[in-house]
Amino acid sequence: MARTGENIYKRKDGRWEARYIYMYDVKGKAKYRSVYGISRQEAKKKKELAIHEHMSGISVDSSPNAVFKDIAHNWLINTKLRVKESTFARYKNQVDKHVLPFFGKYTALKISTELIEKFVSRLLTSEKNNKKEGFAPKTVEDILIIVKSILRFGKCYAHLELNRIKIKQEDKRPCTLSTQAQRHLHSFLRNNTNFVMAGILLSLNTGIRIGELCALDWDNIDLEKGILRIEKTLQRIQIVDEGSSQKTKIVITAPKSKRSIREIPIPKSLTAILRNIKNNSKGFLLTGCVKYMEPRTLHNHFKNILKQCTTKDDYKFHSLRHTFATNYIELGGDAQSLSELLGHSSVKITLEKYVNPSSELKRNNVEKLAAKYNYSPSEMPSEQYVGA
Repeated sequence: MARTGENIYKRKDGRWEARYIYMYDVKGKAKYRSVYGISRQEAKKKKELAIHEHMSGISVDSSPNAVFKDIAHNWLINTKLRVKESTFARYKNQVDKHVLPFFGKYTALKISTELIEKFVSRLLTSEKNNKKEGFAPKTVEDILIIVKSILRFGKCYAHLELNRIKIKQEDKRPCTLSTQAQRHLHSFLRNNTNFVMAGILLSLNTGIRIGELCALDWDNIDLEKGILRIEKTLQRIQIVDEGSSQKTKIVITAPKSKRSIREIPIPKSLTAILRNIKNNSKGFLLTGCVKYMEPRTLHNHFKNILKQCTTKDDYKFHSLRHTFATNYIELGGDAQSLSELLGHSSVKITLEKYVNPSSELKRNNVEKLAAKYNYSPSEMPSEQYVGA
């Protein structure tokens, strides 16, 4: 069986076949080539080598007079061969909407620190949704990473200029549900259990992402062992083929990173709820059948449920993930375990986002530390202090 997203299969003749995209035709359709091996590992290594050799053969104009637009076009062709479809769709959208309209007409020689700073300023102050609020610093940083990758791909020294650009990030805690909101939501979900309610309850208790929940099927839930296996994610992405009549489509792919493929223990109380609603259900958890529910629909269900709970209805679904993580840390869980449960690519992300306990927890910990020095009269040390 092929592993998700790798396109490696065992043939009937016993050999392993690994397929890779080597080009796209004028209509945007992928063209594949194959390599073979006597083992899966051998086929995978041959595939990686073939992709590397193919990308090395793509010509790049690295002269100072090279136009940024042409460099960006070649970068997109190169990138499409080695990233997930959803990732490429996001890159192309950012390039077409923000990067090319600003840098497209310039040559590599003309891109300077001043020009990049002007670009950053425009992003931070531009209109969005008819409001002059600009893009979030994190979004601007993500766009700059794309610009830097394009310049580096074109062997333009201008990418070094980006190292001088620093964007001030807001230091704020993740948005989590209040204690009262958590109680109301938890009570409502348990008293009105169905597929969607159970899914939301699962996210609140495990911190899985909305796309992971939408892609979750009953085969990924082991009720006997109480284990949840996260192997894929569902999302709606933009269609980059200009000849398509549709603008977006649903894709089910591997999660964000290799560490996002993980196993999560399910609380016993939640296992019992899942067992009660399963019956003969097959397919996706949220629907109980082979038809999926997309993230936007689930988010709307979540908003309606919040209104019925008489709690704030301006929370986002992702707040459940932040709430789980914050609760885990405040109850004494360690960052390494939390990082594995959340499927973060590194524990550093977990430390920066969630290891920021509340003032109340800090006070409790300080009091516990001070209590170590509060001796009873019989326990008082007998040694006398002698000055140095």
